[in-house]
Amino acid sequence: MTAVAQFPQGIDHPLVTVRNHAEALELYRRMGFAPSPVSYHPWGSVTSLMMFPSNFIELIGVDDPSKFGTNSVNGFCFGRQLGQFLDRGEEGVSLVALHSKDADADHGRMVEAGLDSQGRIDFRRRMTLPDGRHDEAVVSLALFIDPALPDASNFICHQHRPELIWVPGWQNHPNGADGILAITYLADPKLLEPRWRAIYGDAVKYKGAVLEADTQCGVLRAIDATTAAQEFPGMDLPKRAQQSPHAISIRLHTKSLMTLRSILEHNEVPHRDLPGRVFVEPQAAGNVILEFVQNY
Repeated sequence: MTAVAQFPQGIDHPLVTVRNHAEALELYRRMGFAPSPVSYHPWGSVTSLMMFPSNFIELIGVDDPSKFGTNSVNGFCFGRQLGQFLDRGEEGVSLVALHSKDADADHGRMVEAGLDSQGRIDFRRRMTLPDGRHDEAVVSLALFIDPALPDASNFICHQHRPELIWVPGWQNHPNGADGILAITYLADPKLLEPRWRAIYGDAVKYKGAVLEADTQCGVLRAIDATTAAQEFPGMDLPKRAQQSPHAISIRLHTKSLMTLRSILEHNEVPHRDLPGRVFVEPQAAGNVILEFVQNY
């Protein structure tokens, strides 16, 4: 999979939110990922990234709840949002970040399109580069959390120093993974259609019973339970305390399914092997199915 340029509101990164960050990080290493060094947000969360040329998976947890409230806007605190997700008994994809090269302009456009916003956040995050140097990422966020769709909401993410995030040394994964192709939600597609049309307009289309929004950097998909049973045969879906719309799968491209299979088998990672597809089961990936494909 060749690198592609990011587009406004393309899939930037899903937040796989877990209770035990260190334990989950080890699970990702066992899958053949090479995570970025652990770092911390000012509002009390701990994070590590599975970087690809155009997007990434953020594995995130709560490190210090005493910092909840830092960088809050209009009463909204990002760390507290994650804590509340975990307090509800959930793990898995809590939010999906959408790419931005201009947080102010994109925020204004999405508000004008009818999405409610909790406002803008600017923050800095100390980080360690592959050569051991320390530096500081500078990030602007704009929040679009729908109380009716808390686990199918988004924020936009503008990295002012992208060279500190898209570090080539963090993109070489032994399992060959090199990009997110799709994120699939379990939901009545009609519940997500208005939100996605506000963001992507005519790029939102039905393919049979499946609603798809082509973000130009990965596809957002909504499927019902019947379709999910067909797409993930014989697999348990991520366990959720609440059955409101939520992401159940991240589809990834790998340069070699053979190499991936070898790693998973050697490390005894629970997975299901189907022709042209390998599924890592949710209990081994932070309560989300990771679907790997090669020829896409």
